[in-house]
Amino acid sequence: MELRPGQTLAGYEIIDHVKSGGMASLHLARRRGAAGFQRAVAIKVVHPHLARDKKFVQMFLDEARLAVRIQHPNVVRVEELLEAEGTYLMVMEYVHGCSLFELLRSLAREGRRLSPDLVAWIGAQIADGLHAAHELRDDQGRLLDVVHRDVSPQNVLLSYSGHVKVIDFGIAKSSARAEKTRVGVIRGKIGYMSPEQANAQNLDRRVDVYATGIVLWEMLTSRRLFRAENDIQLLDKVRRPRIPAPSMYGEVPEKLEEVVLAALRPDPGDRIPSGKELRDRLLAAHPPAGSVHSSMLAGLLATVMKEKLEDSPLGWTEAGLTGAPARPSTSFVQDHTRVATQASFTDPEEDEIELPPLPPPSSSRPGVRPIVTGAPPPPPRASSGPPPPPPRPSQGDAGVLVPFAEFQAPPEPGTESEAPKPVAAPAEPPRGAAGILVSLLWLLVGLLALGAAGYLAYLGFG
Repeated sequence: MELRPGQTLAGYEIIDHVKSGGMASLHLARRRGAAGFQRAVAIKVVHPHLARDKKFVQMFLDEARLAVRIQHPNVVRVEELLEAEGTYLMVMEYVHGCSLFELLRSLAREGRRLSPDLVAWIGAQIADGLHAAHELRDDQGRLLDVVHRDVSPQNVLLSYSGHVKVIDFGIAKSSARAEKTRVGVIRGKIGYMSPEQANAQNLDRRVDVYATGIVLWEMLTSRRLFRAENDIQLLDKVRRPRIPAPSMYGEVPEKLEEVVLAALRPDPGDRIPSGKELRDRLLAAHPPAGSVHSSMLAGLLATVMKEKLEDSPLGWTEAGLTGAPARPSTSFVQDHTRVATQASFTDPEEDEIELPPLPPPSSSRPGVRPIVTGAPPPPPRASSGPPPPPPRPSQGDAGVLVPFAEFQAPPEPGTESEAPKPVAAPAEPPRGAAGILVSLLWLLVGLLALGAAGYLAYLGFG
């Protein structure tokens, strides 16, 4: 069903439409109670044209059942799941603020990027929330193997009070899900996929560590890490990533950069293994991040996102926030951002997609595409002679694998007639009794031929 402002459903009054995704739409609502009690919430509802599709409804229910189990200050809380007027409603904690994507886009327009202190602090909050999801267990204490699969700046919310929260477990992978992703189907935002996710391989929590690494890289640079003209080219870049150091686009503390690049290692075995370790390494590599307070992020949001804050349909108190709101000040921009001379974070938001994986390449490891992390090979120098043949890729070649074909060189012009003619192989003689008879006949013919030759010679000499 389509929710409209002013409509009341299951005791919730719809205030405004927030956004729509590929599977559901999000609405701002309030719950009214006795003695003037009211509370703002966010309500997620499946699109009307998908409400009759059992697959999408099951995915929606799986998300609600999974998210309601995660209780962590850095994850948006799911409060209840309702069924009303033939549709399901997921009631969630309302975060009065903006997405990290919106903040990065606004900063990039002004040629700014987040300070390393704030980057490490926000990254630690994201990693902490994801680790809580990764450690989720069932009633028997068994790990549910939760993987978010869609970590991106769009799915990180920043409240105007300075809190960081991960949202949207709609395509999360878990052993508890009833609706399983089909084998070979890729789900998620292409630009934030790990190589193994983009190649439709087995996934674990390290997928989310890699995606968080991309978010960290983009916060440090105010640039998108992966860019391409279309989804197919983008998918190819993601499958074979080449990760430049973020310090190429501005000053970055060396130890912090090392942690970010360790989270972005293409081979999961070489990557930081968990959200907890990523959080700990970020704070250890950049100690000033440990002194960051939520009020610093709140002040930056009040300054940079002032127009969005003023356009909010809810006031500060009505949104459930306590204390005085931060006042805009240019000092927050000076203290918590840096100049970004090559900032460009204006790409449109991507919805989660499903694409078929590439066919397995012919390599020594079936189903695994070679991953290139170094610089591309230099172009060949100009030469007056003929170009050299393409090299045959070796088993241990660490560069780009160049396709090649076996072929025989054509003959030089004018020498075609000198080429040897193919000679037919003699037929194999028959075997058995028939073979003996045929051999005797051939012997007789040979003797007669010799006799005739001798007689002719006699006549010639006579």
